[in-house]
Amino acid sequence: MKKGVFISLLAFLVACSNKPNSRQEYHSSIVADEQNEQSLKESLKDVEREERERRNSLSSIQFERLEHDYGDIVADADYKTSFVFKNNGTKPLQIYDVKASCGCTVPSWNKKAILPGATDEIEVSFHPKKLQTGSQHKTISVMTNTEPGITILQIKANVSSKK
Repeated sequence: MKKGVFISLLAFLVACSNKPNSRQEYHSSIVADEQNEQSLKESLKDVEREERERRNSLSSIQFERLEHDYGDIVADADYKTSFVFKNNGTKPLQIYDVKASCGCTVPSWNKKAILPGATDEIEVSFHPKKLQTGSQHKTISVMTNTEPGITILQIKANVSSKK
């Protein structure tokens, strides 16, 4: 019995002392052939065509200003400002979405395409709550068919509680 335990222990030690192969080989389950390559080339052509179409439909937007500072204001009151912009591109400008960083800031805008050379505006309502005193900094993200596709507008205020 001691001989069996000794042989088992020896076999275990020999098995544990073998270093695993540090260079592992990975094999793909996809075999490259003419059909696969042709399919990939067709997909790539579709993506390239869509990108060309997207780039050809891009416009250009220019804001008169990107920031508005309300200065010293009181909480629990309504404040409004407008960010005027112009379509400087040769294609219609589409504003896909406008999102504010806080529920106290509400943007509104024209949902229709803005023709080349035309101007329009994004109106922003700001209503700081009583708990929002002190220095406030809010952002409005404007998503358009331009490059880059997002413009960040900012509003600032120093909010004090009502007296």
